[in-house]
Amino acid sequence: MSLFLLSFSEMGLNLPILVILVIFGGFFLISFFITSPNMDTKGLLRVLYSKPVRRADGSVEYPESRNN
Repeated sequence: MSLFLLSFSEMGLNLPILVILVIFGGFFLISFFITSPNMDTKGLLRVLYSKPVRRADGSVEYPESRNN
């Protein structure tokens, strides 16, 4: 049984492209782990189904729905 191996140059990849791929891949992973606590179902539905109230200081409050 022989192995099928391709080099990076045969795949069309070179060092600058690999560096860019690693940088953007790392950025994606870091941003995903930072934002994942805010992506729960309850929080998303609260934002989507409620009417936000903007205060004078610029902050936004999402009042709890009374239909729950």
